Amino acid sequence: MRTTVLKGKKKKDWFRLKRYPHVGLQLEQKDRVWIEPLVKNDDAIATHAFYPFIHRQLKVRKFRKEISHDGTRSELRKPSTKERDIYFSNHLDSNIFSYYSELLGKAYEETVNEIGISECVTAYRKIKLDPAKEKCRNKCNVDFANDVFKFIKSSPDKDLVAITFDIKSFFDNLDHTYLKRNWKRIIKSGTDLPPDHYNVFRNITKFSYVEESDLFDMFKEQIIVERIPKSFKEIRIKKKNYLRNKRAVAYCSKENIEIIRAKGLIKANKYVYEDGINKGLRKKGIPQGSPISATLANVYLLDFDKQANDLLKSLNGIYQRYSDDMVAICPIGHEKKVINHFLTTIKECGLEIQISKTQVFHFLYNQKLKRHFCNEKNLKTKKLQNNTLFEYLGFQFDGHYTLIKNSSISGFYRKMNRAFTRSKFYSYHNRTSTKGKVFKSRLYKRFTQIGAERRRIYQRHPSKTDTFFLSHKYDWGNFITYANLAKETIPDNKIKGQLKKHWKKFHDLMKKIEYK
Repeated sequence: MRTTVLKGKKKKDWFRLKRYPHVGLQLEQKDRVWIEPLVKNDDAIATHAFYPFIHRQLKVRKFRKEISHDGTRSELRKPSTKERDIYFSNHLDSNIFSYYSELLGKAYEETVNEIGISECVTAYRKIKLDPAKEKCRNKCNVDFANDVFKFIKSSPDKDLVAITFDIKSFFDNLDHTYLKRNWKRIIKSGTDLPPDHYNVFRNITKFSYVEESDLFDMFKEQIIVERIPKSFKEIRIKKKNYLRNKRAVAYCSKENIEIIRAKGLIKANKYVYEDGINKGLRKKGIPQGSPISATLANVYLLDFDKQANDLLKSLNGIYQRYSDDMVAICPIGHEKKVINHFLTTIKECGLEIQISKTQVFHFLYNQKLKRHFCNEKNLKTKKLQNNTLFEYLGFQFDGHYTLIKNSSISGFYRKMNRAFTRSKFYSYHNRTSTKGKVFKSRLYKRFTQIGAERRRIYQRHPSKTDTFFLSHKYDWGNFITYANLAKETIPDNKIKGQLKKHWKKFHDLMKKIEYK
């Protein structure tokens, strides 16, 4: 058996191969030959007919300690479910959105550098950890959180206030007129968008969609799946959850779009309806999940970011925004001024701060111990309490030491427990010679240090069965990889202690399924 190594680093660009099933077959690398001339043809994009999105609603269980009336936190966690609407574009449309996202991204980078806010907008961008080095990884949330914590620790003899803000229903409330204005501004198009840009803008604001469950119900008797060697077959799939295991590549062919339309499954998002009454054109909202949505979110808040950054700089503070999560840190005497500024200026963008999620933390400097201590201010009672920590981008900070959020650690162990339970269940519900045997290597890879190393993946050669090649695809590791990066990046952390029992807990679960 032979092994081939592909040298060099593959340059990432707008062309992406997505593997979710949609209307029409998935694209292959060879399709770039005809897709690239298409997306770069302004006239073709100006008249391109976009397919409807597929809509899926994700539900995430959350547990949060509620603040009681006297200002203390309850010991009981209040469970809640967060619903998020995700929209998936057709595979060709996805690459069109991706290409225009790249164009806007480059124009956005030029604009933020011109107006001096490159350091404070951190989400959906590629920011070098060390700009002086050509071969250097990009910053991630670990580095952005570290920058904020480092600012607090590097301000001795100062009492600081850190205020976190969250924008209410961010993507759902982006005003179309305001977005179009900023879109024209960064590409310097003058009074109106070019026809190709306008068609992309129109189809990301006045889009249509199909419910995923409706599409599955309509075509579940003839879902298109992939077989090896490369071939396709229509089969019946009993449940939507089985699509991935059955290697589904499409719900139906592109030709079936007329049948979908005739059945009335395509829903227009162009108008707003209340109690079945048409209230006029929809003026707000873009779909979350499209390749261009993240870039547009940054473009939208250009003026707000500029004003917030200027204010915090004038107060000897720091401002940082990661998508709709914002943090402002400054000397404690400016707390009210900063809060009022954020509440007022965000309304000028047609958005609203979610007051229930706004948190205020006082970092009081202790001269004797030479460090800050964290106290949360209860916005109802105006009293300080020292039994909570400042949370930002998945980390907790007490003024000196850093930890991974407790909820993230708990989530890791819940996933581990669930994976063992599922592995045992499926080992007894199969008809192969491995019935009753658990594939331990998969569990080790997902939940232990053994699978924590990032590495390039070997793949079988498409035409030579005895040859493997080292591809440009990566195995990105697991939660331990993330914890190790945080441990090495953020000084004065206690992350090692948070995960020191993961090996024991892993093997306790392994013993249970072996001897059950």
